[in-house]
Order: sequence, then C-alpha cells, then structure tokens
Amino acid sequence: MTTQTTKISRGEEVRLVEDHRPRELRVGTVLLDRYEVVAILGTSQMGEVWHCFDRQTSQDVAIRWLPPDLRRSKRLMNLLHSGIRRISDKRHPNIAIIRQLVHAGEQTYVVGDYAPGMDVETWARAGAGGRRSLEELLPVLRQIAAGLDFAHALRIAHGNLTPSNVFLGPDGVVRVTDFGLMTRGHVDFVRGKAVRMGVTGAYLAPEIFNEEDEPDSGSDQYALAILAWDLLAGAPPQPEDDPPADLPASARAALRRATSRKPRRRFASCEDFAKALGGERVLRRRGRSASEWKRIRVCVGMAVSMLALGAALGAGGYMAVKAFEHPRTVAAPEKRQPTRPEPPLPEKKEERPVVEKLVATTPLPVEGQPWVTQTGQMEFIWVPPLGMWIGRFEVTNEEFAHMDPEHDSGEFRELSLREPRQPVVRVNFDDAVAYAAWLTEQERAAGKLPEGWRYRLPSRAEAIAYTRAGMSSVFPWGEVWPPNRGNYGDETLGATFRDLQTISGYQDGFAVTAPVEASGENAWGLFGAGGNVWETTSKVAGGPEFGGWQGGGWDDHATSRLGCEMTYGFIGNARGAVNGFRLVLAPIAEEAPPPPEAKAPAAPAADLPPS
Repeated sequence: MTTQTTKISRGEEVRLVEDHRPRELRVGTVLLDRYEVVAILGTSQMGEVWHCFDRQTSQDVAIRWLPPDLRRSKRLMNLLHSGIRRISDKRHPNIAIIRQLVHAGEQTYVVGDYAPGMDVETWARAGAGGRRSLEELLPVLRQIAAGLDFAHALRIAHGNLTPSNVFLGPDGVVRVTDFGLMTRGHVDFVRGKAVRMGVTGAYLAPEIFNEEDEPDSGSDQYALAILAWDLLAGAPPQPEDDPPADLPASARAALRRATSRKPRRRFASCEDFAKALGGERVLRRRGRSASEWKRIRVCVGMAVSMLALGAALGAGGYMAVKAFEHPRTVAAPEKRQPTRPEPPLPEKKEERPVVEKLVATTPLPVEGQPWVTQTGQMEFIWVPPLGMWIGRFEVTNEEFAHMDPEHDSGEFRELSLREPRQPVVRVNFDDAVAYAAWLTEQERAAGKLPEGWRYRLPSRAEAIAYTRAGMSSVFPWGEVWPPNRGNYGDETLGATFRDLQTISGYQDGFAVTAPVEASGENAWGLFGAGGNVWETTSKVAGGPEFGGWQGGGWDDHATSRLGCEMTYGFIGNARGAVNGFRLVLAPIAEEAPPPPEAKAPAAPAADLPPS
C-alpha cells in the first residue's frame, strides 16, 4: 500500500449533507473513485469504519471517516502526521498501521491496514463464563505486546488500547488498530478542571488523567494489563480490586506490578509483562520515561522557585528588622580625587553567520535586480532561468508574525523553534497561501507591487528547479554523500537526542531548525533550498491545490528523502515541527490555468457517488 498522504481537490470533492456527515455507504459503493466498500465495520466516537478493497493496489484496507471535532484538532492532526512519518513505511504482523490521510474538501479519511477477524472482547466473551483462561490468553497477549513494543521503539504510543481495537484473525494473528486516535471525547470538565474521561474508562493510566498529559509506553502497558485482567476475569477491575484469586501467584503479582500507579514500578516493556504473567522471571527494571522526567523537572522547578522566594522573603525581613534596630546615619560625602573611568566591557554578541543584507535600489521590483519588501523587509533574488523573484530565505517567525502575531512555532523536546530568525513552522498549506495573499495585498496598497505580479507559493516543479539551482545533480549540494551544506539530521541532532537517527560523519551544528542565514546557500544565492524545513508547494504554478512538501528537513537523514526531486506526502493541513514555506514573486499571466474539469459545471447531486 502507498505510504503517501493525499489531498483531494475541491473540484473532486463529493457532496455532503448539511451536518457534514457522509451519506450512508452501501456494499459496492466506490469511495473517491478507488476504494470499493466491502463491509461496514462499525462506528464510534472516532468515526465510522469501513472494510474496503483498494482497486489500485488490490489489497484490503480499513477506512475511517474522522468526525469534525477530530479533524479540526491541530493536536490530533499533528500527532497523526508525525506518526505516519515514522511508521507508514514499516511492517509488523501485529499492527494494523495507518498508511495515509486522504482529504476530500472538508472531509478527512484515515486509510490503514485491514485487521480481519473478531475483536478480542467478542472472542473472550465466547469463552467459559464469558472469560478466557490464562493458557488461552497468553498467546494473544504476547502478540499484542510485540506490536506495542515495536511502536514504542518508534516513539509512538497507542493511547487508547481497549479490547475493541485488538483483532484476532482466523489465522491466529493478532493485530492492534487505531494507534494515536485519542478523541476529544476523552476530555471532560470536572469541577472546572479538564480530565480525561469517556470510552477509555478503567483502561486509562492514572498519570494521563489530565488533558495536558501525554500517553507513553508506560500508559500503554497499564492498559494492556487492564485488558488482560478484563479478559481473565470477565470484566475490567474496579478501583482497589485484587487480581482474580484463581490465577497463579506469579500472574497476580504481574498484574499488580503492571497496574501500579507509579509508572516506574511497572515492567521495562510490554513483552516483559507478558513473560511475567506466564510465570517467567523478569529482572529488568523500568527507567523513567520522557513524560516522567518532564513532570520531575516541573516539580523540581516549582520547589526551587518556592525555596528561592522563601529565602528572598526571609532575607528581606531580616534586613528590615536590622534597619529598625540600627537606623542608618548618613555621613557627609568624602571628597575623592577624580579617577579615570574604566572602559566598559565589550558586550557578548550571539554568534551568527554574517550574511550581507540585500538592498532594493529601485522603487518597484525591476527584473534583474534584487528586491526587498516594504512589509517585513523580506529579501527576494531575481532568478533569470525561472523569470521570477524567489525568497532568499524561508519565511521566518518574525516575518509571519506581521500577519499572525498569535502564531507559535513552539518547541521540539524543549528546544525552541520560535526564535525570530528561525523559519516559521507548524504552518500548513492554507496558512502559507493566506500569508502570500496578505503580503500581496500589503505591498499593493503600499504601491510596491507592479501590476500583473503577485506573491505566491512555488509550484512543485519550480521548487525542484531552485533547490538544485538549475543543475541536474541528485542532491541539492551535488552528487557526493554526506552533504556539504544545509541543515539535516547531523551528529549534533544525535548528540542532543540519542534516540534519533543521524547522518554519519556530517555536522551542521544545529539540533533543530537553524536561523535562516545559517541554513546553507546554493549557487543561486538561496538559503535553505534543501534542508532546514520542508517547504510547502502548489501542485501547479499559482494553483489552489497542495503539491507536497519539498526539500528535506532538519531531522531527515536518509538519502531517499534528501534528493532534489523528493516531495513528501500530499497532506496539506499538516502543522509539524518540520513544515514551513518560502514565497516567490511571479507574473500572474504565467500561472498555470485550472484543469478543464475544474471549469466544468458541477454535476447534479444524483450523479455523484455517495460519500
């Protein structure tokens, strides 16, 4: 199955009913001219699910329609996109992996591997007394643990593991589904505080009770232990319940340890839990997770702040008492000989590459001359082979803030991505299009834009051309490996984040995004053209359709992702830590016309396939 993500143009969008829910699909319906519905699998808070046959790949897939409250969540879409980047090209027998997101206008569909068979809750209830014996459960549990540990190694947590999203196939293979699909329905307000509630119930680990807490491998292990308890006892445990008395002492001890309220007391992995449940001796101890260290840092910071505040108040009080006991007398100032003032210490300046700023020498852009906008002083270079101006740098945080002061590029594992000269990230295709339109309007109102020209995103073909600076080389810097310029997954990244892969023998000095002036200059004088962030493109010049992310990002290390012609995905609404953009100033007359089907009148509703 393809690992790309796809956005369907509005011209191809199927009509929807007023409440934005898709029409009821019947067996035989073809969705998006590709997926033939084989069976309706069900519906939940996380949307409707269909078993479909992919006519292009001749494979069975599962398609989930995301309801509006999910697809409008930046957090969920960012998590989905991040997970797809890490796992979509992987294979594991015990995971039904999400392969792509398909956007059809306002609708979003999740396409992933199909998990045949029955969910393990149905399987368990078919056992004697509505439950399964330990001997029956262990083979199932070991497969679930293997799938979870595989995902955890890729830094992906399930976050919503329950019996309803684990399927036992007719071939005996167990597959875990719905990784990362945690809904807003899990959050409710109790006495003014946001807490996770809803369908997860007893499966929710205590450390992710609050909305801001993130699930991790420890919380997935807790849910796995509750799942085992549920299938063994016929029902999930209530607070303070003891494991079923008919289980061996080793299994009871394993359940108690895996459901400990303190994550560090649990097993080192889900596999270790499954072994201990089966009576094997497990010696490994669990280290602290990233979430635990974050909570510890917050607590330590608060404690240090309170101690510092107490010390300051105590010192202030002591000095005030002494002042009252011994009033200070003011002596007449002594006459001193004039002394030569000491020279001031030189200020320590931040080291940053010295890049000479461009200067606009004409009142309006003139072909062949560089141009600097009045709005934000953005620099553009005239590129004769393309007949347009191209942004010298990727759009920065300070430049984007002129339009949207509230935007926050955020952090990556506590390293800032929001510095003024870092490229703006966590922006999607629509954000970039809106910024280009806003800049065009601002410059036109200021009389700084020739008639018939506008600022816009580059097309995919234009981005490939300026990335390789008109050459035919494989990589933006040439044919050699490793890179000799740009900001990619270098050894600095590896030294900062030990779990991330890097380019051996390459050092650019930045663990995350670099200031745009330090992102590497190509033969056309463009910085970051290949590296730093993936730049959003249009499908065609000036077109309204997303064309993919171009050029590679600061955490990329594989040769397959750093080639000049590499375009990542087709999900235009991603707002990840590697998603940015660059603008061009180009003639409107040379923009590609819309495709013929977009000009044609819309077909009657009766002729459209149901969706």
